[in-house]
Amino acid sequence: MSKRTDTITLRGMSFYAYHGCLESERVTGTRYSVDLECSIPLEKAGKSDNLKDTVDYSLLYNIVAAEMATPSNLLEHVAAKILKQVKYYAPKVKSATVTVTKFNPPFEYAQNALDAEGTSASVTMSY
Repeated sequence: MSKRTDTITLRGMSFYAYHGCLESERVTGTRYSVDLECSIPLEKAGKSDNLKDTVDYSLLYNIVAAEMATPSNLLEHVAAKILKQVKYYAPKVKSATVTVTKFNPPFEYAQNALDAEGTSASVTMSY
């Protein structure tokens, strides 16, 4: 008997946010992308075609959007807050993984701004 793994995944959620330790990051902000994967039994929803038997994508998106709108120093903190809210508001989710990606992060030791252009930094956390 194989163990079933079902997932709901939201990929490439795009935000403009103001996370970071530097004052300039809190003033100018930058682009972010968030991916959220939730493991949840979906067999019942697959048979019933009823939203109450699954987790609404809108709920998951709104959790992510709310945490992205609240400035934090660290991407780790943002990811942890997203996971905490998913666990609380979507108890059907058995486990979740979130990746928060910051585009064009400031690099203190870059020779010039062009050295870091087009780069990104990501944090992935799970429960």
